[in-house]
Amino acid sequence: MQAETLAGLMGLAGAVVGAAVSTGAVVWQQRKTAHEAERTYLLGLSETAANEVIRLTYAIEDHFAEGVPTTRMPETRQQWIVDLRMILRDLESQALRFPDPKVQRVVLWGHAEIIRDPDGVAEEEEWVAPRYGDICHHFRAVMGTVIRREPFPNGIWAAFPGAWPP
Repeated sequence: MQAETLAGLMGLAGAVVGAAVSTGAVVWQQRKTAHEAERTYLLGLSETAANEVIRLTYAIEDHFAEGVPTTRMPETRQQWIVDLRMILRDLESQALRFPDPKVQRVVLWGHAEIIRDPDGVAEEEEWVAPRYGDICHHFRAVMGTVIRREPFPNGIWAAFPGAWPP
């Protein structure tokens, strides 16, 4: 009876260990699948937002290319500002879709720079293009890295003083 009891206990232990390993493997696989699904979702969300930011940079450039109305044309200027704010509102909403805080920070900083001083970013200095063009160019450089799933271009901070702590 001793041998039969021992064999029964060993069989029971084997079944318990097998069940625990099987359950653990299923739980691990489910977590891995959920993690991959979330990662895929976030990558898709980032890629879609990056494409939209690229489109919006061209809309910003086109809007500024029409010229900034002077204060002598208050109604035209007011409508121009309203149209710019609508484009920038769309830009800001896209920034919220990036899980990477660096990408969010660049987009929100550029948004703030343009909305804070539209005349200043449109100003053309001798031998220097207007700042809105630089801001849009750097947006596209960052969005390109998001789409290609490359690391964030850390050299970009030199072009955005004050955008990210050193």
